[in-house]
Amino acid sequence: MPRFSDRVVLITGAGSGLGRAAAVEMAGEGGAIAVVDIDRPSAEETVGLITREGGNAVAIEADVSSSTSVQAMVAAAVGHFGRIDVLVNNAGVVGELKPLHEVSEESWDFVQSVDMKGVFLCSKYVIPIMLEQGRGVIVNIASVSGFLASKTGVEYTAAKHGVTGLTKQTAYDYGHQGIRAVGIGPGVIETPLTAEWTCEGGPFHELTMEAPAGRYGRPEDVARLVAFLASDDADFMHGHTIPIDGGSIIR
Repeated sequence: MPRFSDRVVLITGAGSGLGRAAAVEMAGEGGAIAVVDIDRPSAEETVGLITREGGNAVAIEADVSSSTSVQAMVAAAVGHFGRIDVLVNNAGVVGELKPLHEVSEESWDFVQSVDMKGVFLCSKYVIPIMLEQGRGVIVNIASVSGFLASKTGVEYTAAKHGVTGLTKQTAYDYGHQGIRAVGIGPGVIETPLTAEWTCEGGPFHELTMEAPAGRYGRPEDVARLVAFLASDDADFMHGHTIPIDGGSIIR
């Protein structure tokens, strides 16, 4: 039986990149997918990819940094599907890629509002649904920047460290109530968000090519890990953030 044949999966930032790949992957395993993105046409494009293959999906426009928008998102997903079994907190942005003293407050606030507060808000408003159901899984997309400092900038590094901590605390608070929380720490993955990085001469090119995998990651690499961690196959995994980086941080 497909691993998500009886599950409803809500994925933020699913209009492109990792989120889209995860939506397609989990729909292919029978999941009903709430495709969430701040850009509705992109979300609808993802829904089209799923439905053309016979899958079940709905597009929901939402700004994860807004409490009002997130509450409406949750209500729309539950109104359409009746439940939420899996939440994938994937929506994210990057900052100015400057040293701390040169970073604007606007960039700091923007990155924290999406990458950190967005995970908090989505979890806050989905967890009551999961508690009522008696079960659920939350998969938070962090980054290898949630483990170490890098050229991704102080806003992003701080936010992703926050996501790894939030994942631990969520697991600690809700594991005994049937909700499992885990995280993923991707390395540099080829997506629209990282187009300026995944090129020869980019800030992570040498690090990536010297790593054991010798290549940048692909959205499908991460999507397969999302599906595994969200499934019952990973039901003994709680609170950890799992790197998927081609081995770039093993040194």
